[in-house]
Amino acid sequence: MRTLSDHIFDLAQNSVNAGAGNITIVVEESLPDNKFTIRIEDDGHGIKPEHLPKVKDTFFTTRPSGKRNVGLGISLMEATCQRSGGYLRVESTFRHGTTLTAAMEHDHTDRPPLGDLPAIFTSLLLSSLENKVKWVLEHGFNDKKYRLRNRATMEELNILSYSDSEARTKLLELIKRKEKEIQP
Repeated sequence: MRTLSDHIFDLAQNSVNAGAGNITIVVEESLPDNKFTIRIEDDGHGIKPEHLPKVKDTFFTTRPSGKRNVGLGISLMEATCQRSGGYLRVESTFRHGTTLTAAMEHDHTDRPPLGDLPAIFTSLLLSSLENKVKWVLEHGFNDKKYRLRNRATMEELNILSYSDSEARTKLLELIKRKEKEIQP
């Protein structure tokens, strides 16, 4: 994965595949504290206690045989965090959900760039049409932040549905504007 946005999208798909109805993604950047944190929280089916110690193993998966025989998303994120002076923590309660926290040093030379977060957030919000997920997406930079929620964002854009023909363009423009408001 080339950017942290790629990681976020991949890990968000894990939450969707786990049957989550509510997914919160928080990206926090703090230059004074030299911290870059990504938290993904869901109310999906969670991870069985006996599987939790194995979820960071590249060759562990609970997928039925015949599908991909490796689980790369979490192990790749952990490697990225470790290379960037940080850690990956996975907490889960079976049948209640999972929280993944990825922490890195903000200025570490091996920390990948954030990438196109507006495009990822747009894709996730638009995906709520198909998978009925209630998204909360947040990006904080130092002391400024913005938060997006499915229905509230539709109201802000003055659209009735994300299937509106102009929804993608309006949503992407809104998120780019919010990004400019929090960046120095």
